[in-house]
Amino acid sequence: MQTASLVVSLLLGLVQATFITNDTSTLNGSYEYIIVGGGTTGLAVANRLSVNHTVLVIERGPDAMDNEVVNDPFMPFGTWVLYPSPCFNTMDAPPQVGSNGSRLLPLTHGSCLGGGSSINAMMGSRPTFAGMNALEALGNPGWGWNDFLPFMQKSETFAPPTAEQRADGADYIAVVHGFEGPVGVSFATPFVAPTMQNAAINTSENVYGVSLSPDLGTGFSGGHVAHYYHHIHFNETLQADRRSSSAWSYLYPLAQQRPGLTVLTEHIVSSVITRPESDGNITATGVFVQPTAGGQNSLFNSTREVVVSAGALYSPAVLQRSGIGNATFLKSLGITPVLDLPGVGANFQDQILLTKVSFPLAPSANTTNVTAGDKVLLGVVVAHPTAIDAFGPNGTDIIEAALLNSSAEFALSVGGVVNAESFSAQASLMANAYRIDHPIIELFYTPGSKGLEAWSQSILPLSRGTVRINTTDPSVDPVVNTHFLTVDIDVQIALRMARGIAQAALTPPFSDLIAIDALAESGVPGPDATDEEVKDWVLATYMPGIHFVGSNSMMPQELGGVVCPELLIYGTTNLRVADASIVPMSIFPHTTLGLYGVGEKAADMILNGQK
Repeated sequence: MQTASLVVSLLLGLVQATFITNDTSTLNGSYEYIIVGGGTTGLAVANRLSVNHTVLVIERGPDAMDNEVVNDPFMPFGTWVLYPSPCFNTMDAPPQVGSNGSRLLPLTHGSCLGGGSSINAMMGSRPTFAGMNALEALGNPGWGWNDFLPFMQKSETFAPPTAEQRADGADYIAVVHGFEGPVGVSFATPFVAPTMQNAAINTSENVYGVSLSPDLGTGFSGGHVAHYYHHIHFNETLQADRRSSSAWSYLYPLAQQRPGLTVLTEHIVSSVITRPESDGNITATGVFVQPTAGGQNSLFNSTREVVVSAGALYSPAVLQRSGIGNATFLKSLGITPVLDLPGVGANFQDQILLTKVSFPLAPSANTTNVTAGDKVLLGVVVAHPTAIDAFGPNGTDIIEAALLNSSAEFALSVGGVVNAESFSAQASLMANAYRIDHPIIELFYTPGSKGLEAWSQSILPLSRGTVRINTTDPSVDPVVNTHFLTVDIDVQIALRMARGIAQAALTPPFSDLIAIDALAESGVPGPDATDEEVKDWVLATYMPGIHFVGSNSMMPQELGGVVCPELLIYGTTNLRVADASIVPMSIFPHTTLGLYGVGEKAADMILNGQK
């Protein structure tokens, strides 16, 4: 048993503690529920199911309970070389058609208890009313904003801003938040960089015409800018802010201990075991598991359900190794298909991020109120311009025409969509979402002691990629082909993102805080650059947004869907998927808070579906 787990057990008198181990010899052979993956969503599901049931969670990574690189929210984001994290993992996407054709793009992901919530930037982003209603309109009743909001609220303990934070600009709207859930969400204590933050808000208003909102979590963030909260919480004992990962929200706290919950770390699920039923469906009966470092398989049986929650990169691989996926493809690897579902591993998508843009400080701006000192959080101010904000008065019409006229040919040729109807249906729903002010771009600002950063992210890409295994060896990562920027509308939005960054650097009061020649030093093309020059810069510098979704999409099976609205895999009786892979369009600008809602909703459906 690992040390961190032993500490928790000792505190609880070795009676009521959740059992965390990396040793299969200490485990029972059968559990009511087995959850494949101990990441953002998996631990939320496990927490709720294990109140009255036995649950086994299997996580490929380690238990990093006491690791300060993970738990300290102010560790510099993205500097894992300087500050090694046991949770940090990466794989390279093949060279992209949408890039300069030679750059390998790192697909960073969390590989420890907590998954992506243990390595991300903790930005407190929620989906929008328009986005969730588009998800429902894709054939998913019960997933609209009004149905989904209660599950996000159930997951959350929101800390209202203090009087000091309010004086610096923080605000919120209480009715949309939860105050009794496991996940701490708050503004930083103290406020990070109020002078810089207020300058960023005013500049965003000038650049895009967005207006100040007290809270971007209301479902109507489009056309607005706000101070951003993060999924962090203030620890009274340590008198410090801490990361609210799913591990530190749903697993480690004393109030969340579950005697029926067992967590096996440093192990991979080789495959899900299924049996055929007389009606043609299949039933999951257990899983084969092997050590992440290699070794012998172990068998664990499930008496109720198996929930695959390994994330958009790995859940398709688990299913494919289990004989669930495109039958022709599986046979080419020598795998006997048990369920022909061509959508497994298709419809994969990620946003792009224009990052590594830092503007040198003006000498007069080198103060803590601008730089944040050693308390830097990414994205303390966020703007969500709409199509009209970004493309002008006819912006919605421009974007709608581009979406509806986009060709599915390339996506079909690479397997990114199962059929043209799926591509067209998603494009149409995206166009409708933009008509009701879904944000088209995210511009966010970060303080720093050497410079101020203004990054931009796409939100609803139409480009579609794939996740496919190329071996039956579970220790080998799947091949993840993102196919970024392979639809022209995604490229056009990327150009507007780049121009927005340049405008921010030249627009007061943000420009007053940076050096006179900051834009030139940053390398971002200036306002006189041609579209071709801006495109060249985008293709040479863009990075993955690391918000992977869609590879086991929740939508009708005839459109390439893998799971139904109850998250059951089509053709199965008790095998579900609950993670980012079920989200068919990138409606979560940042995924974590939305995925906590997915976990809560999944657990609720499972428990309410019991006879």
